[in-house]
Amino acid sequence: MIFGTGGWFLGRSTAADPAPAPTQATPAPTAGALPPYEQNQVAINQPKFTGALAPVAQGWLAQLSGCSRSGEKGGPALNKGEKTRVRCEMDAMSVIFVEYATVADRDKAAVKTLGQAVDARTLTPGAGDATRKATPSGRTNGNYVEYAYQASGRTVSGIWWDDSATPVAAYLLAYWKEGTGQKWEPMRDVWARYA
Repeated sequence: MIFGTGGWFLGRSTAADPAPAPTQATPAPTAGALPPYEQNQVAINQPKFTGALAPVAQGWLAQLSGCSRSGEKGGPALNKGEKTRVRCEMDAMSVIFVEYATVADRDKAAVKTLGQAVDARTLTPGAGDATRKATPSGRTNGNYVEYAYQASGRTVSGIWWDDSATPVAAYLLAYWKEGTGQKWEPMRDVWARYA
């Protein structure tokens, strides 16, 4: 299983990227074009997403709340191989953005997620296959994985996406029963709107 998963990523990283399908990327609205609440959220959140994290977070800024950055008081702890981690809330979901020290570190984290994608077929029926694709906004292109795992007796569903051009990944997490009503569609919809 591990070699198969590792082989999948190795094959993906060495294969030529197919030409992306032409997309009509919707530009992120400027802060002035947003209603006051969303303008405020952008102003609060934007300073937490610097450098390589800025492109992957851009579409989410007006919707996130309670964001905390590693290195800040009360911020999330870094895992091995991580350079920066920002954790935010969005209704019943958590959205985590991570800049890794290297692309190899990001890919090691992705291999773990791919293992959990196998579990998702049993834990969260209807999970889609791992694939490589551009985000709906066209801001990033990389791996997309729907996965699930058990935490404290509860099932957690997640969507992982990364940017093949940088050592960055993000993931959306929700409790399967309480957060999504045991359906993938709500998470997929949120991802499609803001990613």
